[in-house]
Amino acid sequence: MRTGLVNSSGVIENIIVVDDINTYTPPDGFTVVQGEDVFIGGLVVDGVVVVPEIPPEPNVVPSPITATQMLIVLQAMGFITEAEATDRTIFPAAFSALLSGTAVENAAIKIRWANLTIVERNDPLVSAFGSLLSLTSEQIDGMFIQAAQI
Repeated sequence: MRTGLVNSSGVIENIIVVDDINTYTPPDGFTVVQGEDVFIGGLVVDGVVVVPEIPPEPNVVPSPITATQMLIVLQAMGFITEAEATDRTIFPAAFSALLSGTAVENAAIKIRWANLTIVERNDPLVSAFGSLLSLTSEQIDGMFIQAAQI
């Protein structure tokens, strides 16, 4: 009969076939459970095999995403215009408040924007853009998840 070897945590670690359970001795530290419903990884509770609860996988925020993916999402959400998305020499009006530093600092931001190829989630510029757009960290994560699907 189909027999599961159950470890001390109640998890079935292996499946074997045992003709006579009365003459079989499991290895040290193991007990047995029989039935057609036994499976590796099954949890034995009060002699009954149950499917253990597996917590849902958290949404993993992809990073990096491509600049193209980011631009498509920003334009689709109405944060930048189509012209701003397709012509990288145009700095988006929605981000103009970032240009409040010195001429050198402002030029550096525009140069980064114009030459962007990938976008890292932890880039300080991403946080700055998010603040300007009144986005929460969760909303920015959602944008990265959405962008990665493009």
